[in-house]
Amino acid sequence: MRDAVDNAMWCTMTRVSVFLLTLCLALGLGLILVSVLAAEADPADGILLPPVERADGRAGTCYSFYYDPPPDRPFIQMALNAGSRWDRFDFVWPNIEPSNDVWNFGAYDALVDDLDAAGMNMIGILLWTPDWAATGGKTGRSLPSFDQRPSGWYAPVFSQAVDSPNAPAGSFPPQGLYLDWYEPGNHWGDYVYHVVSHYKDRVKHWEMWNEPEWSYFWTGTSADYAQLLKVGYQATKAACTDCTVLFGGLHYWMNPGFYRSVLNTIDGDPAAPQNDHFFDVMSVHFYSSVSNAHDKINEIRDGMSAYNAGDHPIWLTETGVPIWGDPQVALQPKYDYAATQEEAAAYVIQSYANAWASGVERYLFFRTHDADMGEYFGLIRNDRSFRPAYVAYQVAATYLVSPTFVTRELSGSLRSVTLWGTPRGKVSVLWNESPVTDVYMLPAATPVATFVDRWGVTRTVTATNVLTGTVGDIVYTATLPGATANLVSDSNQYIIGGDPGLVIETEIPSQPPTSTVHPLPEVTPSSTLTVTWEGRDNQAGVWMYDVQVRDGFRGEWVDWRPSTMVTASQFTGQYGHTYYFRSRATDRVGNRSPWPEEPQAHTMLNITGTLHVSVGTMFADENRNGVWDDPIIGPGSVIVFEEITLTKVSLRLLDGGGYDVVTPVVTRPWAFTTTIIYTGRPYALWASSADDAYRRIVPITDTWVRSGEVYTRVYEVLGLRPVARLYLPLLLRRE
Repeated sequence: MRDAVDNAMWCTMTRVSVFLLTLCLALGLGLILVSVLAAEADPADGILLPPVERADGRAGTCYSFYYDPPPDRPFIQMALNAGSRWDRFDFVWPNIEPSNDVWNFGAYDALVDDLDAAGMNMIGILLWTPDWAATGGKTGRSLPSFDQRPSGWYAPVFSQAVDSPNAPAGSFPPQGLYLDWYEPGNHWGDYVYHVVSHYKDRVKHWEMWNEPEWSYFWTGTSADYAQLLKVGYQATKAACTDCTVLFGGLHYWMNPGFYRSVLNTIDGDPAAPQNDHFFDVMSVHFYSSVSNAHDKINEIRDGMSAYNAGDHPIWLTETGVPIWGDPQVALQPKYDYAATQEEAAAYVIQSYANAWASGVERYLFFRTHDADMGEYFGLIRNDRSFRPAYVAYQVAATYLVSPTFVTRELSGSLRSVTLWGTPRGKVSVLWNESPVTDVYMLPAATPVATFVDRWGVTRTVTATNVLTGTVGDIVYTATLPGATANLVSDSNQYIIGGDPGLVIETEIPSQPPTSTVHPLPEVTPSSTLTVTWEGRDNQAGVWMYDVQVRDGFRGEWVDWRPSTMVTASQFTGQYGHTYYFRSRATDRVGNRSPWPEEPQAHTMLNITGTLHVSVGTMFADENRNGVWDDPIIGPGSVIVFEEITLTKVSLRLLDGGGYDVVTPVVTRPWAFTTTIIYTGRPYALWASSADDAYRRIVPITDTWVRSGEVYTRVYEVLGLRPVARLYLPLLLRRE
């Protein structure tokens, strides 16, 4: 099922370079000839890359543990050689605890020992309710063989690798699930605690069930699953505080709203906030369409955010595409959401890149080999021969590693995912999702790059300068083959793009840039100052800066100018505060310098001025008009109205907080000189008669923005206004 594509995520350099290219074309220079990156013929089947030694621990596979034959487990080493560092498999409850409190760890002990000895990390899926613990009584069904599985069934069971191949298992909720996890009747809590305790030294990641929105695995409600997750989380943390709990891997398409219902239930639990909402990682499964690894992942993250769980990482614990038409296993006809071997190889690289762009932390391919599946998902066939997807997996695990950050660009049907700052520099994955061959122009960071196809074949390509001859004004032109993986039911819908290519731009030597904030004066006599910085890089050139500031020596660093391409900016602070600054730079291939441990510049804002105030005469401004009016004489020379001179007046200067700046002046001359400190709030003169019958407040509105300035205020005559008194009547209560 294809989803609507996201809007393009353009990085700043891309916008600049595209503008330059457009300008160049507009000037009539024609199409700039650069190295054309065209797909090459596939090498012969079976040509592998060297074992991936420097994997970053992101890539994994499912079910690499199988015997072939016992006691050999050849697929573990094959998975490691491909770059996988994770195996994910079932810890089947009916096999481990066939009856209440009777434990059978033997087969699993051998399996865990072998994977641990090989250096493989493990995700254990805890699932399947035994008959004796199921709320539905006897389940009436056993672990099915592949020919009994429903259409689209992707996740295998574990029974073939343990002592009881027909052990009954069920999807019913366990008995006692709503008891506290540690109570004797809570069989699920007891099971989880025992298993995690038994393997806590080697298995650190535990998934609570599998695809719970699908009734094949879980017949309980979403609220029942929320309780199962809660109990499993609490039991796991009690047994192993440093173990990680995964939400049961989402089938998603069976019920896209299921996980939201679960999170809604959890969000209403008072204990959820202090227990990380009862899971550490969201586990999801997406198949066949490469866009799901980006679009649907972001949709799920948005759904998690709606229930206060958006900060949880997301792991893609199952992804892949079934194979049709493989002559070495079965010449099946084409069917929906299946792919040829070549298309499946393209799927690996494209979905791996899309998953990086959506922030997925782990990528586990389903599956290592075909094993007992009715469809063919394996990187490896059961006869131990390798499909093209195996080599594509090696390419992804070799080159798409440890970026500083990732960007994704959509241009019509063309796709570009760029990993910046990898150990090899800037790595761009390009592909075409339309059936027609198209050309993509990639803004270049270096004049020479390495092109890698899905077989891992490399060649050097050279870009041509567009305008000025400087690095950053050059492009690579990639000819991208059209997509072929369309549906039978809708021939216009393509689930996988055409053959992808990687463009790798590396500095020689590859070094992060340096940057520094220019020195500042010890004291800045202003509330605003200009902060400047600069950086240097050995080859690709500085692309952008991040600048942070902290208030005080022990303050927290906060972003001030993130991802900026300028080298100066205005900073406004508060008087008396000392501000510290530091910077880091990112070059045009994504190498990024670390934050310096010590500040690179600092300054204290000290903004003071001098204020002179003097008042000559104060009078009682009876009519509040601000003018000292002449007396009004009535009949018989009787004074009807008179504004008189006030002699006993207290004159104060108050700061913005209402505190006295100087000692109040109570007699003539009313004058003082004081230092003014800028606080961002106005000062005020406060004059009041001795009996407080007259009062006047005069704001001084100057903002003292420059240190050392002298401000003078002279009031020859100042009228104080009568104080209005409000008397409320006494309300008597009748007894």
